[in-house]
Amino acid sequence: MITDIMNRITVVRAMMLGLVIAAFYYFMVFDNGMIQQGQIAASQQRLEELKNQITENQKKLDRAAVYKKTASEIGSTINKLLSLVPEKFGMSELMRIVSNEAKVAALSLTGVSPATTKISAVASEFEELTVTVDLSGSFLQHMVFLSNLTKINQILITKKIEFIHQKDGRGDEAPTVGMKAEIIAFRYRGSSTATPPGTGQ
Repeated sequence: MITDIMNRITVVRAMMLGLVIAAFYYFMVFDNGMIQQGQIAASQQRLEELKNQITENQKKLDRAAVYKKTASEIGSTINKLLSLVPEKFGMSELMRIVSNEAKVAALSLTGVSPATTKISAVASEFEELTVTVDLSGSFLQHMVFLSNLTKINQILITKKIEFIHQKDGRGDEAPTVGMKAEIIAFRYRGSSTATPPGTGQ
């Protein structure tokens, strides 16, 4: 039966049959690499997208790290500032500091009295507490007093310093000098503003 079929196939039919088989093989079986190339191109595009996404995520992580570091530094700075500007601090504490440092410097404390308590012009969260002092001693003792004030773990400002010669020294004794000045400390008001300025507490 196969022999009969082969005998009936002419050259033209054989050529057509060959073309049909070749076309079927080309479209259904033969792979010239186009599919693989398409897959590679798609993979490369996906890889590029993933790289871009990784780069963007890294940038976000870097920004987050910078923000965290900055927030930590700001928090540390604020805590340090608040330690130098205590909230629970009044005029009596400031007068005690001045009196103690005058004794340490061996100065004669002629007078120390509260002057003003007012909201700071720098920031409304702070109050300025001012006392006036009248001291007597040698110039060196006054310098020791002022130097010791700078060593206190608190912000203190000395203004309106006035030195007055009181008497000459005898022999090796240094001349006596009087000093009048204003010493200002700061108090953090925080969220509480119940104490009005000028109360001195």
